[in-house]
Amino acid sequence: MTREQKFRVVIAGGGVAALETMVGLRELAEERVELTLVAPDNLFVYRPLAVAEPFGLGSVIRVPLEMLTAGCGATHEQASALLVAPTDREVHTSRGTTIAYDAFVLAFGARTEEALPGAIAFGGPNDTRAIEMLLEDLESGLVRQVAFAVPTGVGWTLPLYELALLTGEHILDAHLDAKVVLVTPEEQPLGIFGSEASSGIARLFEERGIELQSGLHARYFEQGHLHVIGSGPIEADRVLTLPRLKGRHFDGVPQDADGFIATDDFGRVEGVPHVYAAGDITRFPIKQGGLAAQQADAVAEAIAAEAGADVSPTPFEPVLRGLMLTGRRPAFMRAELSGGHGDTSVVDSDPLWWPSGKVAARYLGPYLAKYATSPSGSRYEPSGLIL
Repeated sequence: MTREQKFRVVIAGGGVAALETMVGLRELAEERVELTLVAPDNLFVYRPLAVAEPFGLGSVIRVPLEMLTAGCGATHEQASALLVAPTDREVHTSRGTTIAYDAFVLAFGARTEEALPGAIAFGGPNDTRAIEMLLEDLESGLVRQVAFAVPTGVGWTLPLYELALLTGEHILDAHLDAKVVLVTPEEQPLGIFGSEASSGIARLFEERGIELQSGLHARYFEQGHLHVIGSGPIEADRVLTLPRLKGRHFDGVPQDADGFIATDDFGRVEGVPHVYAAGDITRFPIKQGGLAAQQADAVAEAIAAEAGADVSPTPFEPVLRGLMLTGRRPAFMRAELSGGHGDTSVVDSDPLWWPSGKVAARYLGPYLAKYATSPSGSRYEPSGLIL
């Protein structure tokens, strides 16, 4: 097959959804596709381990995109995709280049904004220093009570539960005179995973002496008080929360008021032929790496079939998988989100998927295991606390 005969796929983004699409397409369509990854950064950052770094339980992994694309026989165009011209099937980039495509995939994630005024927002690797400073203030006695407040309208809250548990464990290990409280609008902790997971999380909190206040909507933090709807103010020296996600504007595709893109079950953008989307930029309300990978799998199968591969595309049917770091044994949780399955909650201290990573990705998980290395240069093996 000559270069001119290959099915040209352009993928905008450098995160989980983009890379899962890239690796999945290479596996499914093999040499039928010509792959181009358009991303402004030169590194893929494995974000979920950011919660572990301040506690010495892991390090954020960074892998050169050039290495990952080369391993797939793809091209990395270091630029931002600015707009798509569907009629001409062209993508225009921030470097003034124009890239022709047969299929285009939007997978560049979302932007963050403040969700709880006055609180410290933890959004990933760039915020690990804030957690380190909190631990230092706990150890020096400057902080006696810290509140972790789940903001209203945020679909993926597990990182905040991890931070609360790891902070509680740190307080116990260091014999500190301090208290942790978690405030959430959920009726049950991490209720999205079902009753079994909620019960297990409640037990973990009780073991660490962490107070759990459910059904409360945090409003703002000011002068030592977290103001909530449904109760009186909660005293705290520090409040940590999560940011809210909004879509990034992109010319050429329809977006809702929050900037997100509507897709069908195969990731096709509604009303724009040959354009797909996966991950946080889509309207799917839960923004989580494993779900982004599942969306990318549906996209990869649909495009591979279009490129002539012997593939029967399967629709996106979300299965939520979460690995929660607790400071002791990790907790693996799984729940089916599609309707009609009842309570499918499963919790175990042993892996429920393989590779048993923080992000359960069919193609990207094994692929990263070949390339991910620690800051010292030693190679990581896929495990529950690493990948």
